Amino acid sequence: MSAQFEVDSDLMRNIEDTTKSLDSNVSLKDAKSAAAEAKELATLFAQVEDFYARKGDATDAVGFSRKTHDLAEQVIKAVDAGDYDTASTTVIALARSCKSCHEVYKK
Repeated sequence: MSAQFEVDSDLMRNIEDTTKSLDSNVSLKDAKSAAAEAKELATLFAQVEDFYARKGDATDAVGFSRKTHDLAEQVIKAVDAGDYDTASTTVIALARSCKSCHEVYKK
């Protein structure tokens, strides 16, 4: 994890755009693109989790990040298995996890 990693509006926009694209690619059953985007999100949420863990006093953010990371990993497994129904349901849960965190932390 980079010491330079910051959670900022650019990162959040990137995550939001990637999540929307992931949803689209799962719907299109584009395994290669969906898997790549889910892996990118898993990496980003691991970094977000680490950021908030190091920051301290953000237990909810650590929990939301961990949950969303786990959901991204589940999407990868579902796409790899060709189970696009599960992948789609999991992408929806991932987006909801993001929204839940924003309700607590977004200014």
